[in-house]
Amino acid sequence: MKLIAWQPLDDKKVIERVLKGDTEAFNLLVRQWEKPIYNFILRLSGDRDEAMDLCQDSFMKAYRELNTLKDGERFSAWLYRIAHNTCFSKMRKNQGKTWVELDPETAPHRMPVENRLAVEKALRDLPEDQREVVILKVYHGLKFEEIASVQGAPVSTVKSRLYMGFEKLRSILE
Repeated sequence: MKLIAWQPLDDKKVIERVLKGDTEAFNLLVRQWEKPIYNFILRLSGDRDEAMDLCQDSFMKAYRELNTLKDGERFSAWLYRIAHNTCFSKMRKNQGKTWVELDPETAPHRMPVENRLAVEKALRDLPEDQREVVILKVYHGLKFEEIASVQGAPVSTVKSRLYMGFEKLRSILE
């Protein structure tokens, strides 16, 4: 039996299939992006159940609005933007109540519990825009241009938010 390595799908090709009427093909996008989007929302909201609901809402919005996506190559940034908007809309409804939970299964590197707790606490102390940039860059590996698209901000603003966030984290953790 020959084993074939799993490779990520070409989002653009799958999107084309969905737009041509193959609604089942959208499940392929969900399967590929559900965990990263869920983890992103979880780190922003800090609540597993709420993150699951917001993740589902994000995919429903993405499905409904897929025909508005102008560049299939930028699907991931577009999807993160939808998740961002969904999450921040919910947080505004919750009167700004925000916290961050770092799950040992989703942390980028295994680290001692004490360090993870310190980072979790330090992330909570960051302003929302800086915290989001740090999460998208460090935990999700997005490029500055993609983060700029998610936040609706210029790349230079994203870079300064990241560096200011790192600087604040460094001062908190020292």
